Amino acid sequence: MLNNFVKIGEYKSIGENPEYEQFIGKSKSKVIPIVYLFVVENGMKYIGESRRGYSRPLSYNKNKVMLKQRKAIETILKQSKTVEVYALEIKNEITVVNGMEIESYLAQDYEKALIKKYKPEWNGRT
Repeated sequence: MLNNFVKIGEYKSIGENPEYEQFIGKSKSKVIPIVYLFVVENGMKYIGESRRGYSRPLSYNKNKVMLKQRKAIETILKQSKTVEVYALEIKNEITVVNGMEIESYLAQDYEKALIKKYKPEWNGRT
């Protein structure tokens, strides 16, 4: 597993919400920028980012846009395996450019770098 990522939940049953309260309590709606991972048997399957915090990676069972990832999760669950969800909070950074303060969203750049390095099989929309 990548350093500093913390488990925030896990998908265990098709059609069911992921379990998360034992990992993050009731803070699913906490709005913070994160990079998150879907992991199956210690193998990284997907890397994503969210400006909305934990709610996005813990809602793929209902996600109609990210169909490839939702179907991949369902395939794993049909095999009686678990999809673990890990996240790393990445704060935005203020940078001054030519005298102007700009808020930099670092999570997106970190996500892209991780995808490029690890090439997880569930990334990409097909």
